[in-house]
Amino acid sequence: MDAEIDVYELLGISIGANEKEITKAYRIKALQYHPDKNRDNPDAAKVFHDVKSAYDLLSDPKQRGEYDERQRARLAKRQRQNALSSQRKRMKSQLERDERAARSVHVEQQAREQQVREEAARFRDEALKAEWRRDKQMREHVRQAHAAEEETAQHAQHAAEVLSEADELDRTIRVRWDGEQTHHSPESLRAVFLQFGELEEVVVAPVSASNARRRGTGARPASALVVFRSIAAAHALMHVQHAGPDIQSFERFWARGAEPESVRSTISNHRFVPAADSSTINLTRRRSKRIPDISAIDLRQIPGSNLGFADFEALTLMRMRQSVAAGSIQGACN
Repeated sequence: MDAEIDVYELLGISIGANEKEITKAYRIKALQYHPDKNRDNPDAAKVFHDVKSAYDLLSDPKQRGEYDERQRARLAKRQRQNALSSQRKRMKSQLERDERAARSVHVEQQAREQQVREEAARFRDEALKAEWRRDKQMREHVRQAHAAEEETAQHAQHAAEVLSEADELDRTIRVRWDGEQTHHSPESLRAVFLQFGELEEVVVAPVSASNARRRGTGARPASALVVFRSIAAAHALMHVQHAGPDIQSFERFWARGAEPESVRSTISNHRFVPAADSSTINLTRRRSKRIPDISAIDLRQIPGSNLGFADFEALTLMRMRQSVAAGSIQGACN
């Protein structure tokens, strides 16, 4: 009989069964597993032998006592093993739970780190896009500023060309002052009006006593023609603001009697802004050194002309100087 077989379990009785219960259980099992009644079961003979050995062991009090001791020791060992197994199972389960929790925490941490990386990448992309938009706007602003500057420069150049090509008479201002109180020579007048721009010619008109009596004022007003190189300088003189006493002592008139059309059209188009500074009003490119050609002007056809006899004499003097200069040039050429 195998030592691991539980004889009580084999006979189907409890560990505290008496002899009568043991004998009864043996007879039942012996009849059940007798080889003559179980010829088709090859294991019946072995089971019958084990049943007989179990009955013999339990029938002997000494052997039964020893067996019970061994059985109790075996049962206690099994219980301890079962307890250890349960404890190991609990520990294993706890370890598995801790491992799952740690794995879950690790997975969550990885997910958070991935989310942080994605957020950082998104913020970086948005920052790059915003910087690109700002750079694009700045480039567009610079382009527009350059375009505006170029357009302003073109307008200023066009205005300078228009104003520089103006007729000499358009650049001529007639000034008048009290000849009794102040005496002016061409040099002194040039010094006064040079602050508005370069001058080509200054001609002081002679004033006769008959002209003074014809005016009926008793005074002898003096006048002069101031020819600027640029119509911008002439315009600056006519429209000077906060003029000093040296300018306020003069009456100023356009030589044509009215503001030239080129100045009005340029101002109406906002292409010309006069200034009193000689460095800003000097817009002309070409600097003509010749005396203004006004010999072909019919003073009676000038609209709104206020030229008097003295001014006519000044114009005549200018024509004479022009003729002398032309003769000198022709002689030099011959």
